[in-house]
Amino acid sequence: MNILLVNVPSRRGKGGFTLPLGLLYVGGIVERCGHRARIFDPYLCDADLGEDIVAALRRTIEDFNPRVVGFGGISTSYGRAKELSASIRRDHPEMVMIAGGALSSVADLLLTKTDVDVVFHGETETSLPAFLDSLEKGTGFAGLTGISYRSADGVVGTPPVEQIGDLDTIPFPAYHLVELDRYFTDVNDWLASYEVNLENLPGKEDILRRIEGKRRYIPIVSSRGCTHRCLFCYRHMKGHRQNTVGYTMAHMKFLREHYGVEGFQFCDELFNAKRSWVMDFCDGVERENPGVFYLIGGARVDRVDEEMLLRLKGTGCIEINYGQESGSDTILKEYRKGTTGRQNRDVTILTTKKVGLACPVQIVIGSPGETNDTIEETIGLLKAVEAYQYSINYLIALPGTPVWDVVEDRGLVPDVEKYLDEVADVGGAPLINLTTVPDDVWRGWTSRIRREMSIEYVRRKGLKVHDFVNMILIPLIPRRLKNIIKRLRGLYGRG
Repeated sequence: MNILLVNVPSRRGKGGFTLPLGLLYVGGIVERCGHRARIFDPYLCDADLGEDIVAALRRTIEDFNPRVVGFGGISTSYGRAKELSASIRRDHPEMVMIAGGALSSVADLLLTKTDVDVVFHGETETSLPAFLDSLEKGTGFAGLTGISYRSADGVVGTPPVEQIGDLDTIPFPAYHLVELDRYFTDVNDWLASYEVNLENLPGKEDILRRIEGKRRYIPIVSSRGCTHRCLFCYRHMKGHRQNTVGYTMAHMKFLREHYGVEGFQFCDELFNAKRSWVMDFCDGVERENPGVFYLIGGARVDRVDEEMLLRLKGTGCIEINYGQESGSDTILKEYRKGTTGRQNRDVTILTTKKVGLACPVQIVIGSPGETNDTIEETIGLLKAVEAYQYSINYLIALPGTPVWDVVEDRGLVPDVEKYLDEVADVGGAPLINLTTVPDDVWRGWTSRIRREMSIEYVRRKGLKVHDFVNMILIPLIPRRLKNIIKRLRGLYGRG
């Protein structure tokens, strides 16, 4: 059979473009079952993600003639999945449509409001082969595990699938199914995005030397799952499992030899679950993949020390992301992080920055217990670590996450479909107020943080009035007026 896998966009506009690793693993499963797989990624054919996606998908289906179309994405991909599945059903009533990954968090909506026939829950290494076999034989889905499906009697759920104990038994993703070089990230883009963060970073020269002559890096994973379940996290796997260091080294070497990969971005939910594994990983890089550089996308502040960080840096690490989320112990406890504001501060500035690793600060605001006082504590964290480049997102409550219980209890989202589309439009902007503070105060927290940090930056750097205007006043001006000012400055000089 021909199986078409669709990387369903999670945002309405630009953004979110990344290698669809989940679908590459699924594509490998399909091929090992003796079938043919193809991946359709709208991000590659329509940068604006407009209505042409439907037409492009239609052309792909006509060319490939799949028996099954599978949708991968996250919960905010729901609206696009509904739109695409409806188009497919109109043109091909007989086609079987399935969905999985994090998109399965809205399984009930998919099976009652869209044309998707089957939703996979959890890992598909065992459930998908059984499904494809039953589809070929026409024996039905009742005896399968790890799925829910639409039947004449309504939505039917089957027992959960058993998780894979040894991740090393899973082959590498089927990278040949995509034009891999189109998913590389340019090192210069990384440098530009962290210009201020790198400005006074100890060891900046070491980072520049490490990436000198190298152009690009690509996502890779070495584990599945996490040891914690934060308030805003969707979790469709239990616990944390990690590939062996030997498997991870072989994976890196494969990408280097077959695709000319120069760097790696480990996008594990939790890279440093075990200290011994991290130290063995560093030994492995030094022994088997010398000369590479890498970024760590998910780490915990309570599981690092200076020795580990120095070892990571010495073997090519240039950046580590912790997801600090807040400077308030009250909010961190509510988030179920298992960490403290002091750990965030000490690990970020006294350890990670000290050894010379880039360390972005990521803040999530707007939990039910957030107040002006807890926001002030977060501002205090940002000032303490001199984080003049940082990301701020309002907490996004999504189906399948613990905080969704709060949303349902308060009746904050009467129309889930409409809400998911709104989230896809605005991302981490303020959408529903989970706190007890007034809406105008709640919505103003982002600008308050940015204003305080801009003033702090100007103060510490001893900058002039011109810099103060550019950093603090200009960002507050509406975009349309900014464009007028820009044109006037172009006509009459930059005074």
